[in-house]
Amino acid sequence: MNIIQIIIFCGIAILTLTVNSHATCRRSYVCDDRGYNCQYMDICDDSLDLPSVDVDPIPSVPSTDLKPLPSVDVPPIGTSKCEYKQVNGRWQNVCW
Repeated sequence: MNIIQIIIFCGIAILTLTVNSHATCRRSYVCDDRGYNCQYMDICDDSLDLPSVDVDPIPSVPSTDLKPLPSVDVPPIGTSKCEYKQVNGRWQNVCW
């Protein structure tokens, strides 16, 4: 490896560590299929994300769109089940 390749490799490694070290969950308003039984939950992209420290969002109007078909994705590591729920008025695949 020449010096330029080493510098590029180190830069990419530092950037990756910086981006991944600040991953946090987002505080969201989550409802069931009909837009009822709503509660505030942390929505995370990864099981290693830090809990949210944000203020609860303003409750949103439930979506009038039809619920998507059941998720066929394998749940991420640290979760056992995924299901579509209304998150801040939009359908999103939520795993827990």
